[in-house]
Amino acid sequence: MHLSQIHTYPIKSTHPISPQSAYLLPTGIALDRHWMVIDGNNAMVTSRKHPKLLHVLSRVEGDNLRVTLKRQEFLLPLVAKPNKPIMVKHWAQAPLLAWPQSEALDAALSDYLGMNCRIVFSASLYSKSTSEAVSFADAQPVLLTTTASLAALNQRLDVPIGMDRFRSNLVVDNIIADVEDGWKRIRIGECELEVTYPCERCVLTTIDPELLTKHQQQEPLRTLATYRKLPEGGVGFGVNLIVVRPGAISIGDTVEVLS
Repeated sequence: MHLSQIHTYPIKSTHPISPQSAYLLPTGIALDRHWMVIDGNNAMVTSRKHPKLLHVLSRVEGDNLRVTLKRQEFLLPLVAKPNKPIMVKHWAQAPLLAWPQSEALDAALSDYLGMNCRIVFSASLYSKSTSEAVSFADAQPVLLTTTASLAALNQRLDVPIGMDRFRSNLVVDNIIADVEDGWKRIRIGECELEVTYPCERCVLTTIDPELLTKHQQQEPLRTLATYRKLPEGGVGFGVNLIVVRPGAISIGDTVEVLS
């Protein structure tokens, strides 16, 4: 088995950056979900309800993140500038501390989405305590999927889908479907990761990331429900992980199952 894809999503729910190599930190892949769009109530805005976010592009350029939105471009400093802090609503029960970042990008996003919104940076990433540093990721810092599991799903679907539906950070090229369910600890490159629990999939998987249309029969969730139901409800595809040994990873690295 080897690592075939790496994806980081600097702004939550937007288009990924897919580097050939990366560094895994306790908070996940560098830059992953460091920024997030919030609404007028300081609650997160995601592509589940606003699929147009999937077409917001970004790339690293020097010391900045260049954000492209409807032929407009904006720069966000990679080392975020502290601003008047606000508390934002995320999946966590407790609000997270965040810094607003760019009034110009706020205005463009508001116009693009047709609602009052702005972009914020997770201030807790600068916490002196590693355990308190968190990004705006949904669950755990890293999400992993495998090519064999996707192939097994596509064999059951009338129209096959791509791995981009699942917005994973790491994609492993392998030959046995759903084998990742039994992993406890793996090594990729210099990094070691611990598998925590399966990733429960949501409605976002039913949205075509190119056309931004939602599947009328709720695929692939409908098919996943026939063989990938989770004990606590919902359906699973892929696994969540935490980083137990930070380190560099690259496309082509061997994926070793330690336990």
